[in-house]
Amino acid sequence: MKKIFSIIMIVILPLICLAEQYTLEELINVGLEESYDIQQEIVNKKNSSSIFRSSVYGLLPAVTAGVERLKYYDQIYEPNETDWNKSGYLTLSKSFFLNDPSYYNIHTSIYGMKNTKRSLDETKKQIAYYVFASYLGVLELQETLEIQQNNLELQNKIQQQIKVQYETGNKSLLELKQSEVSFIDYEIAVNEATNLLSRTRKDLFSYLNIDDAGFEFVVPEYKINLEKLEFISNNLLEQKLNTLKINKLIHLQTTMNLLPTISIGYSFGHYDQGDVNAFSDYTRDSQSLILSASWNIFGLMDNFENILRSKRNLKIQKLDYVKSKRDYNLQLINLQNDLETLKRSFDLYEEKLKLAEENLNMAQEHFRLGMISLLDMDRSKIDFQNTQLARIQNNYQLMKKQEEINLLLSAKILGKW
Repeated sequence: MKKIFSIIMIVILPLICLAEQYTLEELINVGLEESYDIQQEIVNKKNSSSIFRSSVYGLLPAVTAGVERLKYYDQIYEPNETDWNKSGYLTLSKSFFLNDPSYYNIHTSIYGMKNTKRSLDETKKQIAYYVFASYLGVLELQETLEIQQNNLELQNKIQQQIKVQYETGNKSLLELKQSEVSFIDYEIAVNEATNLLSRTRKDLFSYLNIDDAGFEFVVPEYKINLEKLEFISNNLLEQKLNTLKINKLIHLQTTMNLLPTISIGYSFGHYDQGDVNAFSDYTRDSQSLILSASWNIFGLMDNFENILRSKRNLKIQKLDYVKSKRDYNLQLINLQNDLETLKRSFDLYEEKLKLAEENLNMAQEHFRLGMISLLDMDRSKIDFQNTQLARIQNNYQLMKKQEEINLLLSAKILGKW
């Protein structure tokens, strides 16, 4: 029985511990589920599909079916004769135009669907990156607060040591007061770091629209990829391209309006004034084929102005597309250079931190023996502290920069979103 209980505890205990922690993946999924922007993009995507179906329905012919009862009051019937006349009809008609709007509507709606799909994907990536960056912000502040608390504890020990040495006459009153001022400075740093951490957590959970249970944030495993990538396209650029294609279609449609309106129409009617339920008696029908050509003479001037405006707008959009692609490529180069710089700085901070820690340990021992002044001691301590804080900041900047590159390329954020 004890063995079974032990096995159950081994299985359950990790789950209990896990439940009291926040993971990055968990909070990103919450952000995606609760986001108003995601819901809006989903609606836009569904509406674009609906618009496409409506444009396809525009190709169908017009079919009308109906029944009616008609009573005439200007005729006198025999007493036994009915004065109601029943009728039924079925008509079918379809017109074809040289510049049929249905063609443009279908192609425009296809590009519209592509844009809404890209927009939904981009919104997901933006939310995932925002939660990721905010999550790292909390982790950075947690580590910063821990360092400030350790420094406060260290300064407290130094102050107590100076107080003892002051009482024995080995330290001056000035050194004692300086240590007290430094202690207050570290108390202020701890207080401000605590407040900033609290505010950052509240901002994150306010964005996620959930309550903060106060659980610990799990530090994610992360690998830096320094591989050089070439910019090809991204979601935003693809949306610009689709919009450019839509405007090309509009320009083509506007240009075609200069041509005469040529249409071919066909209609078919089936009509019977007898019993509307006797379908076999529906023998009276009519068919017609209509060919027409028209040209709005004075409308040509307005159409020509529309073409000129459309041509100018199309030229600007082409320039915007080319410029955006060039700008994105430049951003990628800068981001990759920043990533390399941050990685090199991180490695240097690692080396510097080891040396600063060794210097601090030696300075503490020398200070205890009275070999160095309080000022020299503070220099070693501040150098170690600044190196710790710079390393932490550099580490999280490095992680953010990596995902910023993925966001620019519309690649998967953290390999998942």
